[in-house]
Amino acid sequence: MQLISVNVAKPQLLEGTARGNVMSAIHKQPVEGPVMVRRLNVDGDGQGDLTVHGGPDAAVYVYAFEDYAFWEAQLKREPASFGWFGENLTVQGASSEVMCFGDVWRVGGALLQVREPRSPCYKLDHKMGIRYFAARFRRSGRVGFYNRVLEEGLVQAGDEARLVEPHPARVSIRLLSDVRHAKDVSVGDVERVLAVEDLAPAQRQHAERRMRRIRRQMTQ
Repeated sequence: MQLISVNVAKPQLLEGTARGNVMSAIHKQPVEGPVMVRRLNVDGDGQGDLTVHGGPDAAVYVYAFEDYAFWEAQLKREPASFGWFGENLTVQGASSEVMCFGDVWRVGGALLQVREPRSPCYKLDHKMGIRYFAARFRRSGRVGFYNRVLEEGLVQAGDEARLVEPHPARVSIRLLSDVRHAKDVSVGDVERVLAVEDLAPAQRQHAERRMRRIRRQMTQ
């Protein structure tokens, strides 16, 4: 794996979103040179609404470099720059299928732990200029993931990224996202997620709700 780009932004006013004028830091831009990754964010970055963004388990958002090609083909347009999806780190080889909940991995001088898939809101619609794009993004499973920072450190484009301690359950970010958002998932898929003892509480709640829905459908 390799770090392709480091992207940051300070909150700014988004005008005319589905919920009016709101603050957001979704318009990330690449930065050159070493950047410090800290416990709650990346230097130079911020969150527009701390009630739903940020925090220790969502300090750094990562998106896979490979998924850019997918969206370029789907949307028939090229991104102006990395950070297109609001990610802090664009990483080659860190797809949602490969990275799993609880994985500990090192990017440059920072030690991170994978915590949860992204579930974007209307602000991504506004940034992309495409109605309901956030829902399309969620259904694709190519959602990227949030990380807890275990060790602060400097990162810069070109740094190596490597898995240090794989989580034993091997429940991928794609599976976690699909259990919440995909149209069809199996009982076995949901059971795999619920079997993870140290699963984040929010992810467990999503999986429990999905299991209840599946069981209701099975009895109808």
